[in-house]
Amino acid sequence: MEITQTKNKTALIIALISFLIGTILLLTFHLHQTLQIVRIGLLYVIIAAVLNTIILIDLAISSFINPQYQKENRMTILIFLLNIPITIGYILTIIL
Repeated sequence: MEITQTKNKTALIIALISFLIGTILLLTFHLHQTLQIVRIGLLYVIIAAVLNTIILIDLAISSFINPQYQKENRMTILIFLLNIPITIGYILTIIL
């Protein structure tokens, strides 16, 4: 499926960047295991959650306003939502 809307392309780039930053923070924690990295990671999760929520709301609204792009918007939302279980898994990895 080709992504044609700029909004969806931007959302997917942000989702990828969020995933990469989270992964880098997790790997850094596993290498150094300091409380400072945990604090940075928690701050990052909060900031990313707020930003990603705003983007998801925008995508959902766009899906209803532009029904011709509804399938593309829904696919973008699903891909975007994949970061949630990944983040939960990363947090559980640190806690456990």
